Amino acid sequence: MSDFQSFVGRRQLGTLAAIQFGIASEFVSLFFVLSPPVIAQSPAPSPPAPSVCPVQFLHFDPDGVSTRIRNVSGRKIVGLVFNAAVADATEHWKWLHWNFDDARPVQNFGWNKPIKIGETKKLSWDRVDLDFEHGGGGAFVLTSVLFEDGSSWEEADDQASCKYVWFHNHKKFFAKPVQLPFR
Repeated sequence: MSDFQSFVGRRQLGTLAAIQFGIASEFVSLFFVLSPPVIAQSPAPSPPAPSVCPVQFLHFDPDGVSTRIRNVSGRKIVGLVFNAAVADATEHWKWLHWNFDDARPVQNFGWNKPIKIGETKKLSWDRVDLDFEHGGGGAFVLTSVLFEDGSSWEEADDQASCKYVWFHNHKKFFAKPVQLPFR
């Protein structure tokens, strides 16, 4: 074999190797381009954070039902709805229904006068009394808020994170943890 033939053979071999390498690299590139993207596993999403109460309870009077609140939501409030739960002497909790009739809906205490950002306001409902002589106490629970921009805050039926709890004046404390039933 002459030097020329071996040079041509090596050149053809080099060209063939370059073509094979080019084809292999094309396949590898296509594999990565056409394969579905690989997504790293992330931890399971955490449950939603507890809702932040849009008002701060400053005072509550169960005799005549009045409360003093402060708007801490950062938005103007144009509507509020509260529910009340009462505890008997043995601290069994029950939602207050209209006229104390369990067949009727839970009684709403609504408020539709605007409350500005940071404003403190006294809300009252006449002809209602939640201060029962031999009862255990009660809870006044904010369940819904409507803001001026049309957005709202809603408490879940199984939650009562935004409440004012009181015990009757014959008691000094609740012996059991306050656990309100579903609304």
